[in-house]
Amino acid sequence: MSNQNDFFSVKFNNMNIQAEKLNLLQTIMNTNDESLIMDVKALLSNRKVDWFDELNEDQQKDVLEGLAQADGGETVSQAEVVKLFGEWGLK
Repeated sequence: MSNQNDFFSVKFNNMNIQAEKLNLLQTIMNTNDESLIMDVKALLSNRKVDWFDELNEDQQKDVLEGLAQADGGETVSQAEVVKLFGEWGLK
């Protein structure tokens, strides 16, 4: 038997997310249950979205790679960056 938490741990791909959004929208459009509408409204208005979660998978990997590099001491000072950009003709 599947654990109830398995439902929440499913990572949807983009196609499944679109289908889920359409299903939710249809459910909301077809209901006359005011408390459901108010619950959804409250949930959405109180939800705090982390910027990281809004990134696609490749962007998240890039950020995590950069953090790992910084944690490993693989950094460049601002002065070095300014000098490098100056050599490229960028300001």
